[in-house]
Amino acid sequence: MKLDLLAKKILIVGDYGRGKTTLAQKLSRKLGIPYYSTDDFYWKRKFLEKQDKESSIKEINQKVYSQDNWIVEGATYYLVGGGFKTANLIIYLSFPNIFSQWWAIIRRHQKRENETFLNLIKLLRHALYKKYNWGYLKNEPKMLELLEPYEDKVVILRSFKEIDNFINT
Repeated sequence: MKLDLLAKKILIVGDYGRGKTTLAQKLSRKLGIPYYSTDDFYWKRKFLEKQDKESSIKEINQKVYSQDNWIVEGATYYLVGGGFKTANLIIYLSFPNIFSQWWAIIRRHQKRENETFLNLIKLLRHALYKKYNWGYLKNEPKMLELLEPYEDKVVILRSFKEIDNFINT
């Protein structure tokens, strides 16, 4: 795996607590490209009030995906969807262990001021449902299915060690 230094539109996707933001920040510094989080378009008031779906999609398409250079990281399907076609490189962070994911989510929760305990529980449940297509997400496509048409520009990283190796290559 080698970072394509010609990539100027990079989409980083994957489950919660996998290091998308950290990777986006490091690549942004290394390549001199601004990065954006889908959270900034998803929330009207960070972790308290959601923005409506249509406005979120319109805003990220206009402010980011139409630009020449960008790095976008996120887990919200409808907000990363616009980047699939226009990205030069798609990085998918897919770790096999749900427990390490939950641990990362819990650690992150402890650092955030605006998140409630109820939000933490909902996010842990959502991560479980998303990983195994259970509950209200049982009919949703898995990320690998969404990425299939773009497999020629997808890199899959399955551990923090692989992420570090990718950045340092």
